[in-house]
Formats: sequence, structure tokens, C-alpha cells
Amino acid sequence: MRPRHPVTILLAAAGLLCLSVMNPAAQAPGSSRVLAALPADGLDKASVLVFREQKALDAHYFLADETVLGLHGKAEAVFARYLTGAGEALLLVVAYPSEEDSRRVYERFGRHFFSGKFDPKGLRFLERIETGDYAAAARTSRVLIVVMQSPDRASCEDLLRRAEAGASGLID
Repeated sequence: MRPRHPVTILLAAAGLLCLSVMNPAAQAPGSSRVLAALPADGLDKASVLVFREQKALDAHYFLADETVLGLHGKAEAVFARYLTGAGEALLLVVAYPSEEDSRRVYERFGRHFFSGKFDPKGLRFLERIETGDYAAAARTSRVLIVVMQSPDRASCEDLLRRAEAGASGLID
């Protein structure tokens, strides 16, 4: 085996350093409990992003100028793409330190993301959004689950249901 040239090693190290500086809020996918909530069927494994700050998500899916998800390094989140029979769906799962944090964010996020039909006291909500896609949100104890977009109602409901089942394993 031939030794690597020092310049090659230096360039590789610089590249890794740049990636960590550009997105310090993202983590390696293997280092998170919240990954257990992701349903396996249809998951695009290359799309999985684990993070603790909303700016890490904004590079992949911009939600708002403010931090509507209440991510300030204490909550743990995962974002992923899914392939469904009808197209692509996007899933976000956030585990908060407490049930109260989850409830507060669910209410604020729902009012911001959904129409006036959103009921902040309900534990689940699903509707057709402006783009024609479907979106849904649910809260299970301290876990917030959001299907950001799904091509049809059936896929949206199915992905939400499967993520809720996965999130039940995160409850302490």
C-alpha cells in the first residue's frame, strides 16, 4: 500500500473542517436517539439530517425567519425525505426536553405553518396546504412530528402514523 501524499491528507482534513464550520449545528446521523422514530419504509437514507439548531434545517427546508421550532441546542431533531408511491414526502421529528416544551412549540408551529383551522389543543392535525401537497403535525408526549409535505393525503397520514409509532419508543 502506497502512503498518501501529505497535501492530499491536508486537503481532506481541510474539507472536513469546512463542513463542520459551515454547519456546526448538524450531527453525524449515527449519534442520535431520535433516529429511532424514523420509519424505515421509503426512507432516503442519504437525506437524513440530525440537528439541534434550526439554521441547520434552514439549509434544507426553510421554515421561517424566526425559530418557530424552539431549537436552541436543547432539543434533538431529525429531518428526512421519503419516497412514496405518489412522490416525495418530508418528515421532521423533534424530541424536546419536556412535554411542556413540545406542547408550546406544537401550538406556535401549528399557528404559523397551517391555516386558521389548526386546533392547538388537538394532538394531531392534517390538511392540504397552499402548494396542493398535504402536511400534518402530531405531538406525542415530548416529541413533535411534522410531515412537512406529502403528495397525497393517504401518504401523509401513513407517514405520520408510522412516525408516531416510532416516536413512542423515545418517551422516557
